[in-house]
Parts: sequence; structure tokens; C-alpha cells
Amino acid sequence: MVAVVTATYAAAFRPEAAGPGGFLWIFAVPHLLLAAFALRQLAKDGTLPARLAPRWGDLSLGVLVAGVLLVASWGARAVLVPTGTPRTLWLLMLYAQLGDPDALQRSVLLTVTLLVVTLAEEIIWRGLVLDRLNERIGTRLGWVAAAGLYGLASVPTLYTLRVPTVGPNPLLVFAAIGCGLGWTFLTARTGRLLPSVISHAAFSYFSAVQFRLVS
Repeated sequence: MVAVVTATYAAAFRPEAAGPGGFLWIFAVPHLLLAAFALRQLAKDGTLPARLAPRWGDLSLGVLVAGVLLVASWGARAVLVPTGTPRTLWLLMLYAQLGDPDALQRSVLLTVTLLVVTLAEEIIWRGLVLDRLNERIGTRLGWVAAAGLYGLASVPTLYTLRVPTVGPNPLLVFAAIGCGLGWTFLTARTGRLLPSVISHAAFSYFSAVQFRLVS
């Protein structure tokens, strides 16, 4: 699963695939297939109902964690990409890949696709991968390893989103590691997927549409 997602990052984040019409679908299809496999395995384990069962407070917890991660990402961006420096090209490369934020907001299909992909990612990483690592190395290290593998899968973007005059682009890798730690810890603590699904969906959506605020 790690190998497939890593290859998906390498393919989807090529400049040739820029824009929601290319990037989002290249990224979506492998994740949906892996999520279907993960759901089947969790169902066979008998853990799926408990992992997906909603509880009171899931929405507020997910929104709270998403807000913390958004604020942290803005702070990290200010350090990594100071305004007026060549490193702002890293940010431009990332948002060029995602496409016009207005198109995302206007299109119900693109918005739904983005949200479904975040759900698929959670089922894969905070569902099956986290469960299997907990079984093999224990719960104390399992969630850290799951978050680390989530960040590792985004490593191809160091090269595909690089700026020749600046160097490898670390923005998405840092975001994946930081957010992966937050979402995996949240799932490990609650034992359920819904809070991290809500947090991931809110973080991804508002990150994707915020560029006009800093351009």
C-alpha cells in the first residue's frame, strides 16, 4: 500500500498533471481502490463497525484539530516560505498543481471528489495501516510508524514540485508528516476514524481554497 501511494504521488504531482482535471483524478483512483481493499480487510477483522461508528463530539473534535493544523501550517509556511524570497516559488508550484481554487469552489463534483479522497486516505492510513502496525510493533510505536509512512509516501514531491533555481520542494512532505502525526494520534486516542476524517476533509478543503488570501 505504501508503494502504491508513493507511486501515485509521483504520478499525480508531475507538472504535466497540473489542475483538478488531471491531478485530482490521478490521485483519486488508486486511493479509492486501496480504500476498498482496506474496508474489506477491516470488515473481515470485525473492527469496521467500531471504527466508523459516530459519537457525540466527533464534529467539534475534528474541526478543532483541523483548525490547529491550519494555524500550524500557516506558521510553518511563514518560516519555510518567507514573503519576497525565491522560496515562494515552492508555494506557487504546489498551488499550480491543485488548480484554480475558484474552480474547486464552483464545482460540486470536484469538491465531492476531494472529500471522498480524504475519506479514502483515512481508511487506508488511519484504518488498515495503523491497525496492522499496531499488531506488529505495538500501539506505542504503531501510530508513529503509520504517520511516518504517510509522510514517506509524499517524498516524490520533493522532486516533482522542485524549483530548479531554489531546489527540492519540501512543503508537501512537511505537511504530510505534521498532519499525519496529528490525525494518526487522534485516531489512536479515540479508536475511531470519524474525527480524523472530518479534520482531514476540513484541512484539505480550506488549504486548497486559501491561496487567493496570500497571492
